[in-house]
Amino acid sequence: MTDATAAPAPTTSIAVLGGGVMGGAIAAGARAAGWTAAQVTVADKNADALAALASALGVSTTQDLAEAAAGADIIVFAVKPQDAALALDAFATSVRPGTILLTVAAGLPSSFYEARLPAGTPVVRAMPNTPALIGKGATAIAPGARATPAHMALAASVLSATGLVVEVEEDQIVAVGTVSGSGPAYFYAFVEAIIESGIAEGLERKLATELAIQTFIGAAALLESSEEGPGELRARVSSKGGTTLAALGAMSDAGLQTVVAVGLAAAARRTREMAVELAG
Repeated sequence: MTDATAAPAPTTSIAVLGGGVMGGAIAAGARAAGWTAAQVTVADKNADALAALASALGVSTTQDLAEAAAGADIIVFAVKPQDAALALDAFATSVRPGTILLTVAAGLPSSFYEARLPAGTPVVRAMPNTPALIGKGATAIAPGARATPAHMALAASVLSATGLVVEVEEDQIVAVGTVSGSGPAYFYAFVEAIIESGIAEGLERKLATELAIQTFIGAAALLESSEEGPGELRARVSSKGGTTLAALGAMSDAGLQTVVAVGLAAAARRTREMAVELAG
């Protein structure tokens, strides 16, 4: 795995196909990374979503995928995976030679797109997560068969304002999805459990929520800024015979590590199942 960062290429044009949550986040990120409003077009069937993005970002919009794709140097494919085949059929013949397809649709390998796009079209597969909405995301990008280092750098520049961007091999994308793609949901579930436990010990919900959220924000910031790893930081607050060590011991005895491993394995298994279902 390598860090993937690059300066924006202001002469390129971007078409974001799909104006939903992630498509909108990427359009906003591209604007923040240096692309002008005139260089970014968003296409979606939902007129209300397009109107909101046009108002917020000043970008061009259209309900015609082919129209958007025809004028783009970079196509960001942010369509729901179950709609991918129909969407590709709608614009594939409009893709110009040399245009890059950057896909954030989950579960579909680069070969799925390469088989449906004009011969030689470079495909870059991306696995983002929802904190990209506030520029705090973690996104992995992987090259398809025809993607060069220059294509990867350009894809990274499009995503650079959404947070961390790293480059991986495509066979690592499933693992990335289980860790960072689905990771925010695991975090929220654990925060919910902490809040409910605090309430059970007598705290009001509002107070338990405030304490839990700030604790995790602070702990994440400390981990990010520290030269020590999570294990070392955990040990610093786990005094022998103390309350923290008692809690961690009870969690371990209850199978915390096993529960996490089983959960991530289930996510990976479902990702592979979805790839087969969607490709069929």
